[in-house]
Amino acid sequence: MNKKTLTAALLLLVIFAAFAAPASFAADAPKKVINYANGDAPPVLDPIMNYYLKGSYLFYNLYDGLARTSKEGIPELGYAESYKVSDDGLTWTFKIRKGSKFSDGSPLTARDWEESFKHRLSPEVASPGVSLSLFVKGAEAYNQGKGKVDDVGMKALDDNTLEIKLENPTPFFLDVVCYYIPYKMELVKKDPEWFKKPATYVGNGAFRVKSLNPQTGLVLEKNPHYYDAANVKIDIVNYNFIADDAIALEAYRKGELNVNDSVNAEGIKAFKDSKELAIYPRINTAYISLQTGNIKDARIRRAMSLALDREALIKGVLGMPYIPAQGLVPFGIHWGNKEFREVAGNLIKEDIAEAKKLLAEAGYPDGKGLPTFRIITMNNQEDTDSAQAWQSMWKQIGIQSEITAYESSVYWDLIDPGEWEAARDGWTGDYDDPRTNLFLWMAYREGPEKDVRWYDSPNAKEFDRLMRLADTELDYEKRMNLFKEAERVILEDMPIIPVLHAVEPILIKPEVKGIVKSNIGNIYFRYADITR
Repeated sequence: MNKKTLTAALLLLVIFAAFAAPASFAADAPKKVINYANGDAPPVLDPIMNYYLKGSYLFYNLYDGLARTSKEGIPELGYAESYKVSDDGLTWTFKIRKGSKFSDGSPLTARDWEESFKHRLSPEVASPGVSLSLFVKGAEAYNQGKGKVDDVGMKALDDNTLEIKLENPTPFFLDVVCYYIPYKMELVKKDPEWFKKPATYVGNGAFRVKSLNPQTGLVLEKNPHYYDAANVKIDIVNYNFIADDAIALEAYRKGELNVNDSVNAEGIKAFKDSKELAIYPRINTAYISLQTGNIKDARIRRAMSLALDREALIKGVLGMPYIPAQGLVPFGIHWGNKEFREVAGNLIKEDIAEAKKLLAEAGYPDGKGLPTFRIITMNNQEDTDSAQAWQSMWKQIGIQSEITAYESSVYWDLIDPGEWEAARDGWTGDYDDPRTNLFLWMAYREGPEKDVRWYDSPNAKEFDRLMRLADTELDYEKRMNLFKEAERVILEDMPIIPVLHAVEPILIKPEVKGIVKSNIGNIYFRYADITR
């Protein structure tokens, strides 16, 4: 790693002058402060429009659902004090804690959950992050403009009772309601930029926004109105946006950060024998999206997968403790008491000779006749290094390519037009069930997951059929076997190439205790403490 430039050093000084010791808190002299970094800014600061893991790291410290993630990483009751499920599994009734409040002290009721849920689902709002809402009866039809809002199966029966009716029995629904969060709708409707001002950035989580700068970060303070505020020990979280991992690592070494969630290969190497490095599992698959409208022959797409040496990429290029992908469903997703991957097996092969054979069968021996493929990626070090490795590996079978890297703030918008052949992508699931990583390619999906344009092939139709059967299958083993077959079907067509399963490395100073990261990667400061 090269030494920091003067520009990087100056940037570091600017960032920490703004956030390491906020002047607005000088009089309060908070005793327990977390100085945190997690890469560059989330693509959006509006939680209603969030679709990105980086955004959820922030938002689930500012908001809480009916349930929340426990210290053990499993769902437990949050703003709901109790719930019951009907015998058919289709109706869930939650009792909201009496006296619940938003972070500004105003009342928070079941009606706020209903109104917020339906607002985000509205076709006019066009929120990209509604996939978890579609378990609710009538939600998909309303979201697609084919149904009425009154038919959506979420109703406040009174201020403290919320009834949710589902399309199909969903045994993991307590995981899902962790993500059903309420917004103060009178502020949302009044000001389209409500999330840019601390006075209107009102949540209900363990922390609330004290100050913010969209370029450099936010200052979070303990929310005194949080129902579990008595057990929140941290006074302030300085939530820094630092795009350069090397700068974040240097800041951590100097003690300017005490929690660094943006750990690169240099950080792994430097702290590999230290108790300050923690590595958390994550139900993630990083993959390459292939534009099937531009690479129409599945044999070419399968050849591209066969040409990738995942072990060499992970160990020799990235230097990170990742796991070579064995399928779309990652490790950490279970099939009964076993891992899904253990039962479904390894669906990924690496074979240069077979890759060349497939290209020849497709009419492109040694890649002759193929155009130069366009690879797009984000311009951070790991993603550009990955793209260069793919380029080199594909060249071995005759596929030529060129790489264009973009800022993360514009990358996802550029994916949509489809003027590329291969694009860096990935997905971290939301719950312990294979559906969370497979649903992305179902036919109804019109969002970023369908940028591969995989709609019309026989395999796409069969995949969708299997997934819809799984959604209504009540027999557990039959349901899991449907997911197993669906995964096989999509990887036979290879509209995406699974590359690796990520993990979550994080650096934590010894005085910081109780940091919790869930299996989807979210970090929770509500359990943290600082000891002297």
